This record gives sequence, structure tokens and C-alpha cells, in this order.
Amino acid sequence: MGEKDIIMKKTFALICAVCLAAAMLAGCASENEQTKQESTAVPSEESSSSQAEEKAEEPTFELDDTPITVAETPSPDFGEIKTQYTAKQEDISALLEEISAQKDMPCINITTESGYPIISKESYVAGMIDVFNCDEAYRLTAAGGVKVRGNSSADQGDEKPYRIKFEEEQNMLGLHGGNSYKSWVLLRSYWNLGTDYTAQNLAKTIFDGKYYNTDITYVDLYINGEYKGIYDLCEQNQAAEGRVDVHEPAKDDNSADIGFLLEIDNYPDETHPFFVMDYEGAEIEDISGEKRKFASAEYSVKSDINTQGQLDFIGNYTSGVFRILYEAAENDKAMRFDSAYNVVPADDMSPQDAVSEVIDLESLADMLILEELVHNYDVGEGSFYMARDLSADSIYEKLTFLAPWDFNWAYEGDADGPYYACTFRPEVGKQDRSNPWFITAMKADWFKEIVKARWSELSDSGALRDTAKKILDDASKLENDLGEDAWKIDKVADIINFVYGRIEWLDSSWK
Repeated sequence: MGEKDIIMKKTFALICAVCLAAAMLAGCASENEQTKQESTAVPSEESSSSQAEEKAEEPTFELDDTPITVAETPSPDFGEIKTQYTAKQEDISALLEEISAQKDMPCINITTESGYPIISKESYVAGMIDVFNCDEAYRLTAAGGVKVRGNSSADQGDEKPYRIKFEEEQNMLGLHGGNSYKSWVLLRSYWNLGTDYTAQNLAKTIFDGKYYNTDITYVDLYINGEYKGIYDLCEQNQAAEGRVDVHEPAKDDNSADIGFLLEIDNYPDETHPFFVMDYEGAEIEDISGEKRKFASAEYSVKSDINTQGQLDFIGNYTSGVFRILYEAAENDKAMRFDSAYNVVPADDMSPQDAVSEVIDLESLADMLILEELVHNYDVGEGSFYMARDLSADSIYEKLTFLAPWDFNWAYEGDADGPYYACTFRPEVGKQDRSNPWFITAMKADWFKEIVKARWSELSDSGALRDTAKKILDDASKLENDLGEDAWKIDKVADIINFVYGRIEWLDSSWK
């Protein structure tokens, strides 16, 4: 897909979003008029019962069944690499033994078919992946495709981030409780070993097993025997059992009873359907006193869907959830979805209860605490994930914020304030890195209290400081493997000092 096609696709998606917003506002206006006409009469028990039954009705709307097509990246054929690897088995085994004698950390060597370089983001190179210099139970030799992944990180320097897609599901080094998956990720450390490693370990502590975030560990990476440096081995953010476990529809399913994983995505492309959120042109004054409108953003659907109708439904639903949050936090109004997922007044509940019906507020608070703690520069621009599942066996019964990702631009600025994640950010070029979900939620006093209570619990337990100390201890174990680059451990220490300072400042603000 060319640049012109992507621009046209974005424009079409924006038009759809505007039309959806207009329809929602029209529905709300109609409901308001009806409410005015009926306000002079006190509802009887019979009418209240009738209203309750109406709320419980099944959704009554039809979805556009136009199929959605996305660009898929096919897996390579592994026959030739298996033959080549077997022929070189003795030499490869000797190489792995030589490497093991030099390194302390677990190692990965990727042997590519015919020694091809891994330079493409669009296609996988067939390879054999060896995991070694580790506990015997974690040793692995398996076929898989490997390609470059990422956006700006893929274009800076010689080190590249990689995605591995195994021929068959595999576990790597016991991550995620030993669960097996096809897709895994190798993130470069480049200028700082601690950016992602620190954030993901802090997320593990903050989420306390309730919400998904990737496991992560350091490895020494080799490609065709050439040393590439110390990398973070972690999981692919994806819809999958044990990762983000949402119900993906069967190929012939065009219903709305599905699950979906979304990413605010500043690099949408043809590999995933996406829609544009314009936040209905909402304007708000953040907690620092700055007032402006939210910039539109692309939301990519990172789980399987089949039709344009499902994409439209997901966009409408997500916009509706944001409107319910906005009306509650900014205007102290309670709103809800009706049976057709229009946003209508909910006079029988408080604004907080209305939001709690559609958003997992604990997940939103936990994610805000993480992003505020690490001062993530990219907090609203991309790599911001949320999930919802409307299927019968859903484990995400509300919009849930999870799967934090990409902290290359975190730990920026001063540790001792000000607020970052929950306030408007300066625009960089045409990019607005502000996060509308955090900014809006923090306007509500009741949400601030949720955040403060959760922060006090985390801070008083000492768990965040314990995690920070462990992160620095883990980095110190890399000294031998780093060799002349051992100075990078000092960079991790700088990050940990930033985190300690940030904890102190947040203690003064949230306790």
C-alpha cells in the first residue's frame, strides 16, 4: 500500500468516525427530548420494571458484512533451512560451545537459510533458532521465521529489533510460566539496557498478576554466529490464550459478540484494520490548567475481525466508552449504552458508577501509575493498548487497559514533577503525544481517589523500591557479557535513580 492509499484510508476512516459521532449525538438529543417530555410524571414501579427490561434487551442492529482484507505476512518454508542446519550440525554445536564458554547469560543464535541477512520488516527469513547456555530444561532448537520489527527503533543504528515466529509453538527460557507460543520478540538495548526491562518489571509489580504484560529477560543474541549484543527477550503483544485472551470470531462470524485488542497506533498500516477516533472534538482543561481539544488518533485492531461492520462497531463502541467517561469526568453526567449501543442518559446512577460499567477503573489507574512513574514520552502517541470482549465467556467485561509497551522514550525530564501522563503534552511536529483517557479520567475527583489509594498501597508496601533494586541487581550480572560496554550498567543505575526520585515526588502528590 502506497502513501497515497494510506492517506485515503485514513481520510475514509475519519469520515466514518465523524458520521458515527453525528449519529450518536442525534440519538442523545432525541433521548434528551423524550426525557424532558416525561419529566413531569413520577415513574411507577411498572414503568421502572419496563425500563429495566428494555435495558436488558439484546442488541438490535445489523452490521455491514463487507469483508475486510489485510496484508498478511506468510511464514517461509522451512525445508531448506532444516536440511542446511543438519549438514552443519557439527560446526554449529562447536560454535555454541565456544560462545557458552565466553558468556554468562542465556544465549540465542539464529542460523538463517543460506546465511541471508535479516533486513526486511515485510517478510520472514527462514531460520533455526538455538537457545543455549541456560538450564537444560530451557535449551531449544526449533525452526522459525525472523524479521525486523518496530518503527523508529528499526531505523536507528545497526542494532535491529526482531520478531520470531516459530513453525510450532515453543516456550522460551521459561517465560510466561512456561507457556508456549509461536511469536516472540527480541528488543535491542542500544543506548540503554534498562528502558523496557525496568518498565516491564515495574508493570509486573503494579499489575500484580491481574492484567497482562510481557515477561522479559536479558539474552546475548547472535545471528549466524555474529554477536549482536544484549537484547530483551519478551512476548508479542497479541490476542492469544494467556496473553490478551479475547474471543476472535470464526471466519463466517459477522456478529458483534466478539473480543478485540486495540492499540493507539501512530504507525497504522495495511496489516491491521484501523479506525480514527476524533473524541467528538472534545475540549477539556487538564489538571495543570491547560485547555485544548484532543487530537484525532488512529486505533488499530490487533486481533482478528472479518467485516467492515465489526470494525465500525468496535470504533463506535470505543468512542461511546470515551464519551461516557468524558461526560462523567467533565460534566458530572451519567451516561450508558442502550440496546443498540447508542450513548444515552443514565439518571438512575452516579457518574462514577456509569463509567465503572464500561471501564475497568483499576486497570486504568494501574496503567496511569506506571506511565506516570516512568515518565513515558510516548504515553499517548502509540503503543497504548486496551481490550474488550463481548462474547459469552469474556474475561474482559469492561474496556481494560493492559499490555504496556515501548519505553525507549521514558525517564525523560525531571523526576520531581510535574505530572506527565495525565496532562497535555507539547506537540512535536504534527504529533500530539497527549493521552485523552488519562487526562479525562483525572478530572474526576473520584478517579483521583482511586489512583491515590492504589499508589499508597504500592508505595507503603515497598514493592516498587524492591523491584527497582532487583532491576539494578539484574543489570550488574551483565558485566562480563558486556565487556568494554560495561558502562551501560551505569545507564541502568541512572534510570533506577530516576525511578526512586519519581517515587518520592508521587508520594508527595498522591499520599
